[in-house]
Amino acid sequence: MKVTPPKIASYIVKKTPEFSPEQREIILKKTDYNVFNFPASMINVDLLTDSGTAALFQQMWAALAIGDESYARNAWYYVFLDAVRDFTQRGDKQLKRYLKLFEGPESFEEIERNFAIDEDERGFVNGGIAQLEDPNIFLLPQGRCCETILFQSLRGFWKHEKEPLVISNGLFDTTRANAKIAGFESIDLFVPDLFSPYPIEKVGKENPFRGNINVIELQKIMDKEASRVAIVVMTLTNNTAAGQPVSMANMKAVRSICDKYSVPFWIDAARVVDNAAFIKKYDPAYKAVSMQEILRQIFELADGFHFSLKKALCNIGGFMCMKHGAQFVKKYPKIGHEMKKMQIVSYGNDSYGALSGRDIAAGTIALYQVVKETYIYPRIEQIEYLAVELAKEGVPVVLPPGGHAVYVDTNRMFSDCPWDDFMGVGLVAELLRLYGIRACELGYMAWELDIYVEKYGKMPERMPPNLVRLAVPANVYSKEHMDYVVKALSELNKNKKTIPGFMICRGKHLDLRHFVVGLKPKPQ
Repeated sequence: MKVTPPKIASYIVKKTPEFSPEQREIILKKTDYNVFNFPASMINVDLLTDSGTAALFQQMWAALAIGDESYARNAWYYVFLDAVRDFTQRGDKQLKRYLKLFEGPESFEEIERNFAIDEDERGFVNGGIAQLEDPNIFLLPQGRCCETILFQSLRGFWKHEKEPLVISNGLFDTTRANAKIAGFESIDLFVPDLFSPYPIEKVGKENPFRGNINVIELQKIMDKEASRVAIVVMTLTNNTAAGQPVSMANMKAVRSICDKYSVPFWIDAARVVDNAAFIKKYDPAYKAVSMQEILRQIFELADGFHFSLKKALCNIGGFMCMKHGAQFVKKYPKIGHEMKKMQIVSYGNDSYGALSGRDIAAGTIALYQVVKETYIYPRIEQIEYLAVELAKEGVPVVLPPGGHAVYVDTNRMFSDCPWDDFMGVGLVAELLRLYGIRACELGYMAWELDIYVEKYGKMPERMPPNLVRLAVPANVYSKEHMDYVVKALSELNKNKKTIPGFMICRGKHLDLRHFVVGLKPKPQ
């Protein structure tokens, strides 16, 4: 029998707090039952998000110790830019220039040689003076900052009379909000079988890539009103669609449609590494292809992308890139200068973008650590374990799971309850009150279904998902934690009749209301 060794060992220990359900209920009431406002110091297992909550690798801690806090053009800025080139366009031919910084300060000869190499670089990271003449990479605090600059800049360059349209396989909440605030209408085109039953025995063996965009619907929209489509955004993996991956074939099909109508193809690359891992594991054509090469092929399809380093082991950070000479910059010429202006005005000098030099150093190392199969596959396997064990206990989770979270299907769990009871909120509240486990409702309350129904007097043609997300921070929790979550949710599922519905008592019409809204249980 093959014995699989452990993949990681912990060097820093955090004690789990001990509070009673009664104590947590007191604080839940004081925070209007909004889990985003609940103090983390009272939580046993925090599955609210995997964004910025990972435990760092030793190599990242080492880089933090030699970060450069110079205001302009710190030493790590240059190697970070080159790390992005390694990550997006060099495949198996990476230069790994960051390694030199661990040996000590660069010599004049090394600096001059690197400047000469950079001068000829084009792609997602223009080198030399070209980065000033045609800026196309922007360091920022996190992904949503990229989204703000992207949509605000894009709106200013929109020349058509009709309201601009963003089409996606599934915009995440902050992406949708940023598009809405900037004056864009957004449409998610999920595949028809997104929530169809999936055999538990196939988990880990096959994957139907249900994060794909519905290309038939995309083609129909393009045929009818392509002139309204400002951009097509492919979210990898599809967080809104239960974290499902997207196939390479689907990306290529979308690229082809975008080319036909001269519409830019953009990637929300928050979990692009997870997506590449799914492609390598489940697409026979890529089994022998390296992770780095799969990433190169994915980015080769894009006109631009934004990336949250917080989804790649870092506690903070993000960046956005536009491909030199590609469709996006052709359709919106000089938009890079507008983005650069917004970056500097809002976040500081362009070579740090509101990040400390230490953050940039850690982010550089992260771009090499996250692509290692010894990291990404154990992470995916942990998610699979949690999903399968919950399914065995009868908890209605979406199968197959994605790479960062397990999603409970609220409609299946509470099939007898009215949609406006917001039972996902009830499940999240009880999970926190009774067991100290924090999750996130990404369902009818978060997607503001009630406001849509009030405005139009009917349900939307494309219903939003109604889910509760259990996002697992990377490298933080053990099998013991996962088993605790399974037992807790199993008990709640058995006693679901006792879970109350919820109503909104404050902040109903605020943008991104789920971060700040006030809630309270409905009388039972």
